[in-house]
Amino acid sequence: MTLLTQNAKMKKSSQNGINVFNFGIPAFHSETGLATCPNASQCATGCYARSGTYRFKNTINAYEQRLSLTQLPDFVPLLIGDINLKSLQSKHKGLKCIIRIHDSGDFYSKDYAKKWFEIMSYFENNPNVSFYAYTKMVFMFEAFKAENIIPSNFRAIYSYGGKEDSQIDTEKHRHSKVFESLAQLLQAGYSDASQDDTVAYNSLKVGLVYHGVKSYQNTTWSKVG
Repeated sequence: MTLLTQNAKMKKSSQNGINVFNFGIPAFHSETGLATCPNASQCATGCYARSGTYRFKNTINAYEQRLSLTQLPDFVPLLIGDINLKSLQSKHKGLKCIIRIHDSGDFYSKDYAKKWFEIMSYFENNPNVSFYAYTKMVFMFEAFKAENIIPSNFRAIYSYGGKEDSQIDTEKHRHSKVFESLAQLLQAGYSDASQDDTVAYNSLKVGLVYHGVKSYQNTTWSKVG
C-alpha cells in the first residue's frame, strides 16, 4: 500500500521548490477502539477528518492499514524506505521533501512518537527532508523537549481544541487555531495555512479557516481559546 500520500491540500502546497507528503491514521479512534487522538476535546465535533471523503470505505481501509503498520516492528524501516524513494524523486526535480505526519490522527503513545523520532533522526543530516505535525499532545512533547530527544528536522505545531490547551503559550509555542472566517484569522494576527500548509511549517501562529461539513455554529470551535 501507499504509505506517503498527497491529498488536495498537499498537492497545492507542493510548489516553490517544495514537495509536501502526508502520513495519516484514523481520526479520533480506530475501528478497533484505539484512541488515535487521545487529547481530542472541542475539535471532535467539527473534525474535518471524520467527514467527507475521509468516510469513504477505501479511505477508511487505507488509514486503518497505516495504523496497523505503525504497530509493527518494521514500521521504522518501511517509512525510511518510502521517504527515501520520495526524496530521491524530489531531488531529481530539484525539490525539498517535507513530510506532514497526520493529516488525520495524532501521536497516540510515547512509543509511537519515538518511532517517528527514529525515522526523523535517520534524515537529520539530509537538508532535503524535514517533518512537521499538528498535535494536541502538549505535555508529552514538552517532556520530550526537556529530554532533548526531538530531532532538529521536526516542527511540532500545538493544535488548539484539545484537553491541554491551557498549556499552550501563544507567544512561545508554534501553534494553530481554527477560525470561522479569514477576516477573523487575519485580525487575530495569524498566518493563513488553509490552502498552503507550508505556511504552517514556517509560522509561529498558524490559522485555519473552518471547512468542515457541519456549520461552524454547530461545532464547539467557538469555545476554543
